[in-house]
Amino acid sequence: MTTALALIQAELVRLHAGLERALDGLSADQLHQVPGGHPRANTIAWGAWHYTRTEDNVTRFVLQNRRPTVWQEGGYAERLGLPPVAQGTGMSAEEAQGLRLEDVALFREYMGRVWAATDELVTTAAPESWSRTVTVKPLGDMPAIRVLLQVGVTHGFTHLGEIELARTLVGAGSGAGT
Repeated sequence: MTTALALIQAELVRLHAGLERALDGLSADQLHQVPGGHPRANTIAWGAWHYTRTEDNVTRFVLQNRRPTVWQEGGYAERLGLPPVAQGTGMSAEEAQGLRLEDVALFREYMGRVWAATDELVTTAAPESWSRTVTVKPLGDMPAIRVLLQVGVTHGFTHLGEIELARTLVGAGSGAGT
């Protein structure tokens, strides 16, 4: 029988592969184009950055007792010229639409390191650690395993769906193949 944690891990692997494919074949214009020109729509660049930063913050900082994030350890804010602390939550539409991923290869390196850090946590954490209560702002207190499911899997697939729609609206077609 598959455990809840094994199922979550399998879905994270599927999500990560989808997010990687979602960036394939995009021009810089498509990556940063506002889908449909809608004033509140998020760009593909913002969606990929936001989700990756969120997973990094949750799996490192929240679930590992304030362990420095991959973003911090790798100096990615400076290297990518992006906010050092922000992950996109609470950004205005104008701020989100203005976010630029100038070095997609470097951003993909960051994504890969985050995916690896998440996998390391899932495969090495003590089983009892998944039942401890943690606080996720602004969501509140919940068991660690729910954080991984809700903020990792559910939140991630929501953004992957947005990115897939955005790919269509900017003329890039489907990329995720989930």
